Amino acid sequence: MINTVTEKSSNSMETNAMVSFLAETVSFCFKLLPFLRNPERIRRCINFFGEEAFAPKTDQEQKILDECVWICRRNSIIYFYGILATAICWNFPVLFIEGRKLPFSLWLPYDPSSTAFNYYITFTFVVTASFYDSFSGTNVDPLIGGLAYHATAQLKILKHNLQHIDKHEDYTVCKCNKYIIEYHCVYKHLERCITHHKKILWFIDEYEECFSWSIFCQFAGSLFAICFCCIGLILVPINSLEGFSYITFIIDISFQIFFYCHYGTLLYEESNDLNNAIYMGPWYKCDIKIRQILLILMERAKQPVLITAGKVVDVTVRTFLSVLKTSYSLIAVLNNYE
Repeated sequence: MINTVTEKSSNSMETNAMVSFLAETVSFCFKLLPFLRNPERIRRCINFFGEEAFAPKTDQEQKILDECVWICRRNSIIYFYGILATAICWNFPVLFIEGRKLPFSLWLPYDPSSTAFNYYITFTFVVTASFYDSFSGTNVDPLIGGLAYHATAQLKILKHNLQHIDKHEDYTVCKCNKYIIEYHCVYKHLERCITHHKKILWFIDEYEECFSWSIFCQFAGSLFAICFCCIGLILVPINSLEGFSYITFIIDISFQIFFYCHYGTLLYEESNDLNNAIYMGPWYKCDIKIRQILLILMERAKQPVLITAGKVVDVTVRTFLSVLKTSYSLIAVLNNYE
């Protein structure tokens, strides 16, 4: 690959394809480093919500968790078939082009196009390596996004419990005033909610320590690959096989970025809406001690949870839109330049 970049006679389209693939491969390698350096910490983070403290206690909590699990499984299936389709579109169009070409330029000590046997053996090796890189790197994405959504589901449960402090099992057995919820009737419930909130925040800290740099590596590699794919689209007709390969590759990379940004935004919105859930609850029925506890919890929840990539970029939909705007601007500039 390095030889292809340094050769003056190298084809520009082949160079763009090679560099795009190289960017994704390098980002994949760096994305897996946290899994190799801190496996125990990551394992603890993955199994965090399996503790007894997070077990559902009501039908509503079970419903929220079942929906979360279903969405995570759906995302994994979509990811698998999406990556499979993209890898096929990236590797196999060269079979329909005249001449024996590989999906991307590769330095070899022999000429792969000299014989049909050499070509198909080399092509099989390149395609196998490409598929392995694609599936190994992107299988991490549903895991990271799924954990973020599990934290979002726990915030939904917390919001529901805070909004319905007068409809929990401890309250139903209390004989208190019809118009005023007494302190002893709801204190244990609020204590569980506060502990629940603390554990969610602790998980978010652990989550960011474990996966922040993995997300940053994916962002960096994807942006680099998108730039070279945009250049490649300028060099080939859009309705050609090469153009179709570039378009599917850009869509796949953009979806990877969107996946992180979408669930980062959901987590941000749920944490930002925690105060509204408390306000919409029956706080006006509570005595002064309960109101004081709720005020303290609201003050703590004023700062919403915001995941960052490498402590640099906010993982939100706004960041994703900025990436799309930048990509469109790059294509427009290159198109006018041509």
